[in-house]
Amino acid sequence: MGKSRDTRFINRVFSPCERELISRAENQDAVLWALWAGKEAAYKLVKKHDPSATSVPRLYKVSLDCAEGSVGLSPGSYALTGFVDTPYGRIQIKVFITSDYVHCIGTTSTLDEMDALVWHVDRMSPDTRVSPDYESAFVRKALKLRLSTYYDESPENIEIRRVKSSYGLGPPFVCINGEPAEIDISLSHDGLIAAYAFATNA
Repeated sequence: MGKSRDTRFINRVFSPCERELISRAENQDAVLWALWAGKEAAYKLVKKHDPSATSVPRLYKVSLDCAEGSVGLSPGSYALTGFVDTPYGRIQIKVFITSDYVHCIGTTSTLDEMDALVWHVDRMSPDTRVSPDYESAFVRKALKLRLSTYYDESPENIEIRRVKSSYGLGPPFVCINGEPAEIDISLSHDGLIAAYAFATNA
């Protein structure tokens, strides 16, 4: 039984329009997690601009650009565009749905600019004994390796840091050779799936 059968969860997290989209979808779980991924991506973005931003899911209203009943998981992969209306403004999103994962990237700019984002999803070995610490280290290492290629730097010279404030740990940021770099990054992990995305002013 998928999460789309969890009525309490759906009523708590999703708006009436979102619940309707889930109910009429061919693959309700795929749509549910696409909407959830959109909410999470939007929250991460607004949190970077306003550390006091709240994470209440129903305040982040997701709209996906898809024909009625066209969203599903079988077979193949799908990329859906859309936006999230938040208490802090509108976020443009793109959601990727495959048989293994649902992944969302977002931007406060235009959808065209989102195509310039560099992103990747990794699957850890099924034999891996995952833990939050291991997942975090895995995705940081993967991002550092990609950044090292992109910027022609040794991975040892790249750090992913977070700074604690009165609002808790801030979003991760990149330092190269000990200096903060103008690279906007995002990290996520869940079980055996780890993902990163980054944008640069370079």
